[in-house]
Amino acid sequence: MVILFVCNRQYFSQNEAISWFQQYCEEKNLIVKSDIQGAKEFLSNSVITKRKHIDLIVTDWQFGMDNAKNLLSWLRNSTAIYSDDNFQITSIPVLLIEDTNSQSTSISEGFDGTIKDFPENKIQLNYNIGSAIRAWRRALADDLELIGLDPKTYKIYPGQRNSFISYHKLKVLSRKFVDYKSKNLNYFWTNVNLTSLNDANQAFLDKIAWADRTKPRYMEKSFHNFFLENPSFIKGEDYQNSKEQMWYEKHLYINDTRKYLEPDFLNNPHSHSMRFPEIFEIKRHTQKLISLRKNYFLSNALKSFKQVAKYKSYMESVNTYNEKHIKFIFADIPKEFEYTLLMGSQEEKLEKFDLIQKLKSDLDFDEINLVTYHDLLEKHIRMCNQLEEFKINR
Repeated sequence: MVILFVCNRQYFSQNEAISWFQQYCEEKNLIVKSDIQGAKEFLSNSVITKRKHIDLIVTDWQFGMDNAKNLLSWLRNSTAIYSDDNFQITSIPVLLIEDTNSQSTSISEGFDGTIKDFPENKIQLNYNIGSAIRAWRRALADDLELIGLDPKTYKIYPGQRNSFISYHKLKVLSRKFVDYKSKNLNYFWTNVNLTSLNDANQAFLDKIAWADRTKPRYMEKSFHNFFLENPSFIKGEDYQNSKEQMWYEKHLYINDTRKYLEPDFLNNPHSHSMRFPEIFEIKRHTQKLISLRKNYFLSNALKSFKQVAKYKSYMESVNTYNEKHIKFIFADIPKEFEYTLLMGSQEEKLEKFDLIQKLKSDLDFDEINLVTYHDLLEKHIRMCNQLEEFKINR
């Protein structure tokens, strides 16, 4: 999920904001703005103009002389569309955080819910988020049925679909979606086998335990095969995971020679995703990160960070030959990349978190996101829980 959080709080950290919404939103999918104008500019420039997708807006009430009603009115009166031009911008759910100093019945009117005792009352927050997302997805399912598409199978439009004129009845889908007879609802939650995903969680945990016991020689390759069979672990909701888009061990040729770099996975975001292309490198989950006696990265851990740094240097180099290969893969030159290193134990990462962050900064590895195997599992479980919570039975 992607959440826009419009916040008037002066003293809070990004980590605090992430902790409030972590059940529903990953760090890079939480967009924080400090005023109404900033929120409008984000919606105009990123969501509408770039056709990106967001799921929800959560906003405080008062912003100096301005307030959230301004944002709500601007949104509800807009005729713009977003998310690959599939949806009406006016349909985005907006939740209001209760302001006890300015409470009246007129304040909450028009919002999709009011959150009380934020952020302390997690039950209230989760209830309102769940209700808003389910209501939006029910409205989407109603629209699909209205235009002649099965909400579950997206079957081909029937012949009488050509004379559809009831655009005013659509709550979520855009007229462009209908007129182009689109079936481009390429969202993870529209076509997923939840039972299979849940089974994969246990399979991944079992595989980690198996690797701990047997310490196979080709441990990394074994996990590569697991991710090829279960791409949702590294692709998630944001990245394409068809067989054609797995992009496993792609060769990045250097200076038009036969020499190449070979990252484990290149992850290509959906066109509606807020994320950037990701270089994803896999190392052993048993790899220790920090020396027990001295505060530095162990040689193998340091070597892994340097390997990802080489990918970063390649992707961001101003080099005609390298750019040719990047464009061949991505069909364009992305403006930005993300870099992820899967390695190590969650226990050591948490225990040595401050030191790891300092060493990353000292060694210019700040942009490399260190993820452990249990981090990845917890993220996948949260995604499965969301799919279950927001599931619409029809």
